[in-house]
Amino acid sequence: MHADVNVLVYILIYLAAMVVVVPLAKRFGLGVVVGYLLAGVAIGPYGLDLTGESTSISLLAELGVVLMLFTIGLELDLKKLWAMRNQVFALGIMQMLVCGLALAIGVKAFGLAVVPALIVGLTLALSSTAVSVQLLNDRNLMGTSTGKSAFGILLFQDMAAIPLLIATSVLYPSAGAPQFKPLLALGAVVGLILAGRFLIGEALRWIATNGSRELFVGAALLLVIAVMELMSLVGVSSGLGAFIAGVLLASSEYRHELEADLEPFKGLFLGLFFITIGAGINLGLLGQHFAAIAALLVAFMALKFGVLYLQAWGMRMPRRERIAFATLLGQGGEFGFVIIGLAVAGAMLTTEQGGWINLVIALSVAASPLLMKAQDAYAARFLARSASKGPMDTEMDHNPVIIAGFGRYGQIVGRLLLINGVRATVLDHDSEHIANMRQFGFKVYYGDAGRLDLLEVAGAAKASVLVVAVDDKEAITRITVLARKHFPHLQILARAVDVPHAYELIREGAQAVHRELFESSLLAGRSVLEMLGCGADEARELADRFRHANNDQLKAMANLAPATDRKEYIDRVRRSREELERQLRMEVQQPTGSRSWQQPKP
Repeated sequence: MHADVNVLVYILIYLAAMVVVVPLAKRFGLGVVVGYLLAGVAIGPYGLDLTGESTSISLLAELGVVLMLFTIGLELDLKKLWAMRNQVFALGIMQMLVCGLALAIGVKAFGLAVVPALIVGLTLALSSTAVSVQLLNDRNLMGTSTGKSAFGILLFQDMAAIPLLIATSVLYPSAGAPQFKPLLALGAVVGLILAGRFLIGEALRWIATNGSRELFVGAALLLVIAVMELMSLVGVSSGLGAFIAGVLLASSEYRHELEADLEPFKGLFLGLFFITIGAGINLGLLGQHFAAIAALLVAFMALKFGVLYLQAWGMRMPRRERIAFATLLGQGGEFGFVIIGLAVAGAMLTTEQGGWINLVIALSVAASPLLMKAQDAYAARFLARSASKGPMDTEMDHNPVIIAGFGRYGQIVGRLLLINGVRATVLDHDSEHIANMRQFGFKVYYGDAGRLDLLEVAGAAKASVLVVAVDDKEAITRITVLARKHFPHLQILARAVDVPHAYELIREGAQAVHRELFESSLLAGRSVLEMLGCGADEARELADRFRHANNDQLKAMANLAPATDRKEYIDRVRRSREELERQLRMEVQQPTGSRSWQQPKP
C-alpha cells in the first residue's frame, strides 16, 4: 500500500488483523503477544503486504510503549518495592549481570565492539513481561515462591530497560533526533519531580472532584503525552519521562484509578506496537539463513535457560520449580525490539544485524508458551514422581477426615471441623507453606496426595471422608480417581475449578463437588435481595431453593455433557436453565416482574 493512504485505513487493517489472528493464537495456546506478532507478519511485506509506511501508526505504537513504562512506574510503590527487595534487587541484579555478561561475550564473538556487545547482551537478558505474567497467571503461580521470584526479576528488568534505552539513545543518537542536552535533561527531571510533588496531585484531585471520568482519563493521557514530549525535546527517551511520571504518582491515592483508566489504551497501543514489530520481521532473512538463525535461537535460549537454572539452584528451589522458573524467563523481551530499533537507527548495528537479533527475540517469544507446555507435560510425568520420593512423613495420626491441600480453601474446611471437635489429617506438598502453617499451630504433613502409598499412610483405609482441596485442576481429578479406585468406601468432597471440571469430578465418582465461587456468589445474591427489601429469611429460602435446583441440574448435565456435540449440549443447557427458572418462579408463586422490590436507600 502507499504511504498517502488515509491513516484510518491503516488503523482498520491493523485492528482487523488483531481481531482475527489473536483469538486464534490464544485458542492454540500461543498467547496474546505471539498473536500480535503473527498478525503483523500476516499483513506485512511477507504476508498480504498491507502495511506500507504510516507515521501515525508508528506514533501510536510508540505511545503503547510509553504507556507501558508509565504503568510500570505506577507499580513501583516504595513500600511494595521494599517488601519485595530480595526478589527485585538481589535476584534481579544477579540475573541481569550474569545473563547479560554471558550473552555479551557470545555477541562479541561475532565482531561487535565492547560497548555495543554489552548493550546487546544486557538487552537479550531482558525477558517478556507480557508473556511471563500471562504464563504465571494461567498456571496460578503468581502467589508461589517461584512466581514471586520470577515477578521480582521481571520488575527489575523493566526498571533496567530505562537506562539501556537512555544509554543507546545518548551514545548512538538517531539521525534527526534532538541532541542530548545534559543540563536541560537534569532540569526537566527535577521539574517533573517538583511538579509531581506539588502540582500534579493537586490537579488530579481538582479534576476528580469537579470533572467526569472521561475528563480524568483525558488528564491522565495528557500527563503521559506531555512528559513524553518534554523528554524528547531534551534528547532523552520519551519513555524515561513516562516512567518518572509513573513513579511520582505511585504513592498517590489516584494510582489505581490511573492504572484502571489507562489499561485499555495501553493494551490496544501495545498490540499495535507488537503488530508493527511483526510486520517488520524479515522473513526473507529467515529463509536465506534458516539454519544459522535456528542455531542462534537454540544457543540463546539454552544459554539463558542454563544461567537461570543455576540461579534457581543457588536459591535452593526444588527441581520442578527450577525448570519452571528458567522456562518462564528464558525468552527475549518486548523492550529488546525497542532498544534494537534505536541501535539500528543510531548506526550501532547494521540493518541486517538488527534483523537477525529481532528474529531471535521474536522466535524465542513464540517458542516460550510451547516450551512451557512441554515443561508442564515433563513435570507431570517425571518430576512429580521423582519429587514424591522426597521426605514424606511415614507416621501420621489417623482421623476420620483427610484434607489434601491446605491453602485458603483447605484451611477454612479444616478450621470449621476443628472448632466442632472433628480432627483431620492434613496433607500438603509445599514444604515452605507447611513450615508457615506449623508456626501458627497447624499440624500439616508433607507429601503428594496423588500417591497411593501416602494415602495409605494417612489412613485412607479407615477414614470416612477425603476432602480434595488442592489448587491444581489436574491434580484434583487425579486424586479423586485414585481414591475412588483404591478406597471405594471413602466419601469424596472435591473442589471444582469451574462447571466443566465439576462435571468431570461427578463422573469420576465424587459424592460432593463444590465450585470455588458458587457459595460466595450465592451469598452475594442473597445480600442483593435483602438490599432490595426482601426479608432475610425469605432471601435465605430463595437462595437455598436455587442451590438445590442448580445442584440437581449439575448432576443431570454431568452425564449428558460427554455424550452430545457442543451445539446440542448448549441448547440443552439453555433449555434446562429456562426450566429451572420456571420451576423456581412457580415454587415461590411469583410471576416474573410481579414482586415489588423496594428502592435501596441512598
